[in-house]
Amino acid sequence: MIKDVLISIKGIQGIDDQTDTVEFITDGRFGIKDGNYFISYDESGMLDKGEEVKTQIHIKGENKVLLKRSGTINSRMLIEKGVRNQAFYSTPIGELTIGILGEEIDFKLNEKGGNIDLKYTIDSDLRLISRNSVNITIKEVKNDVNFSN
Repeated sequence: MIKDVLISIKGIQGIDDQTDTVEFITDGRFGIKDGNYFISYDESGMLDKGEEVKTQIHIKGENKVLLKRSGTINSRMLIEKGVRNQAFYSTPIGELTIGILGEEIDFKLNEKGGNIDLKYTIDSDLRLISRNSVNITIKEVKNDVNFSN
């Protein structure tokens, strides 16, 4: 069953001693199908005017997370614990093939929501671009409406 949820995301991207933190809260959709979790949300509110990006996250088993973005930015990144995967990343200013090495995938989810923690590195031609940490919290939205006094 797919349901409306509130999604809180905190991402930290860094290299050496410099880090950049992004935090936002958005509404989205969450569900379970064949034992896999699915999350979708719109990132457009965080971007420059006129840019649109829709994001889908599929949690596949214990050690794989597929992150797909479409719109102004297009990418398909498979984050797999202990494995370096290639990803294609397309932005308005150019395209790039990157490597994604999953370091940690931890999630505590049930039909009402929960938490996802990801740690991974991004490289280009095996040169480190960034170390990344992402925490996603999913909370079920109650659609109860009470019009009585």
